Amino acid sequence: MIKRPMFWICLLVAASSSLVMAYDRSEFLFLDEIEIGMTGVGKTIIAGDLIEEFQAEVLGIIDQPGTLSDFIVVRVSGDVIGRAGGIAQGMSGSPVYVDGKLIGALSRAANWSKAVTPIGLVTPIEPMLAVLDDAREDTALATPSERAILEDIAILEVESQPDEALVAALPDVIFPVPVAAPLVATGLSGRSLDILMSGLDERGFSQLLVTDVLDGGVAPDVRGLSSLGLSLVPLAGSSTGAEADPATLVAGGSVGVALASGDISLGSLGTITYRDEDTLVGYGHSFIGNGSSQFALMSVSIIDTMKSLEASFKLGTLGDPLGTILEDRTAAIGGRLGAVADQIELTMSVRDADRDEARSYTIDLVDEPRLMPELLLSTGFEAIDTTLDRVGQGTVEVTYQIVGDNMAFPLERKDVFFSSTDVAVYAPWQLASLVAYLQYNAFEDPEITRIDASMQITQEILGIEITDLILDRSYYAPGDTIYYEMTLQTFQGDSIVEHGALHIPETLVSDVVVVRAYGGPRYLEAGESAQVFTGLDDIVEALESLPSYETLTVELFAVDLYGVDSSALFGVTEETFDYPGFAVYNEVEISVPLLLDGAASSTSTTVPSGPGW
Repeated sequence: MIKRPMFWICLLVAASSSLVMAYDRSEFLFLDEIEIGMTGVGKTIIAGDLIEEFQAEVLGIIDQPGTLSDFIVVRVSGDVIGRAGGIAQGMSGSPVYVDGKLIGALSRAANWSKAVTPIGLVTPIEPMLAVLDDAREDTALATPSERAILEDIAILEVESQPDEALVAALPDVIFPVPVAAPLVATGLSGRSLDILMSGLDERGFSQLLVTDVLDGGVAPDVRGLSSLGLSLVPLAGSSTGAEADPATLVAGGSVGVALASGDISLGSLGTITYRDEDTLVGYGHSFIGNGSSQFALMSVSIIDTMKSLEASFKLGTLGDPLGTILEDRTAAIGGRLGAVADQIELTMSVRDADRDEARSYTIDLVDEPRLMPELLLSTGFEAIDTTLDRVGQGTVEVTYQIVGDNMAFPLERKDVFFSSTDVAVYAPWQLASLVAYLQYNAFEDPEITRIDASMQITQEILGIEITDLILDRSYYAPGDTIYYEMTLQTFQGDSIVEHGALHIPETLVSDVVVVRAYGGPRYLEAGESAQVFTGLDDIVEALESLPSYETLTVELFAVDLYGVDSSALFGVTEETFDYPGFAVYNEVEISVPLLLDGAASSTSTTVPSGPGW
């Protein structure tokens, strides 16, 4: 592989020597001490929380540019490897020792035509100590010994086991497969897991969300956790109920990173490489590459290691929080025992009005905006699907409350959505969009502490369609009043006729006016300026004040004849109608001339007869 120029090697040796002085060198073998042919052992758990050893033989060092892409190539063997079916997911972080000294963490399984038995890549201990030291504001650098470098050997990391013919055709290439820290989930099932891992396609959504109509926000990007390189074990173990004990968090033992805990649990399993008093490192690779982090550090119970042709994996459960994962870096995750990272308390209550059944979920979520959309959507779908025990049409009334330490007052909002195909879609999607809008605002972190969503659902479609709009005249003048009549149709029900009036300001200058009837929020028109926010409180107020789908709005629009775009509309005045429990949909509008010379006011017209006119 590409070798570093000698003057860089010398510089790094000097830097490394000074930076690792904080450690007793008798505990470790650094890269400059690794020799081909050295033998040692690795430690991991494959069943029953018992730490066992496997054998490891050093084949050489892959030396790449930089300090974070060097690996020690080892051949692994022994009864543990055989029972595990090779290097299994969840073994990442397993410490490897030579002569009782720690050389690093097993982090990747690999295929190499020159090695028939299983081989793996070990992340050297130096960059892992740097992660450990981040909590102490220290650093450490890796410097490989030239004698151990595998010359002209490249690595090509792949996501799954490569084709045998490809491996044979490229004898000077090692194909490593990351030994993932697999996700384990309890309380999620079916499509909730699919949404969690693969995301949600919103292209079929027909109703606008309140965040759709405000400028400057960030829509939730729901690509799924698999887009972050995470994988989900196909089985979930049941909790053992064992009490968490910090004393079990030792090298070779298991450690977890929690994304959710409570009625729904989600997190990853990996192995501890090294512990120094209350600080530890593990995995030998990043989790999601988050850098400085605030994940709950969890105890883990391993049930067994399941063999698989694709990739063997550890079957285990997350236990109790014992501290905080503070660093999520290329070489390792690092954390500290003791204080647990603050979580967001999520409560979702769902009532099936048709069967009079209700369920409530309480879940602690990691405060990480990158993960929040998937977490809220998957838990929301699970809560609705489980309560309804069906997937299909219906109407949902939902009330949201979002509380944050940096929010002067909670965001509270009520809305109604219906769907002819999937009633579970809109309420979780709007919640995810509200939280994303708040967390990615330009002013300050809201530091959300609690999220409540209460949903009542019926299979009946409670929709009201705007079908017609009639005005009393065919033209108007400034100062006139427009009388209108609307015809509404409840879904498979009765027709409703509503009447109202909109006053045209005497000072209005426009050649036309537009009367539009619509339900819920609307997009900003081209002739309107975006709302200017001066702080987080303004954003919360704006999200609360936008109309819900229970509201029908009849709005008067005009054009600014002296503006840049003389056809661009702007809102002038409006009138609203409320239909509690029903979602108003469709949009109807009428354009009529506005005569500025007063001719319209002096012309007699017949007002349509009927109630309300």
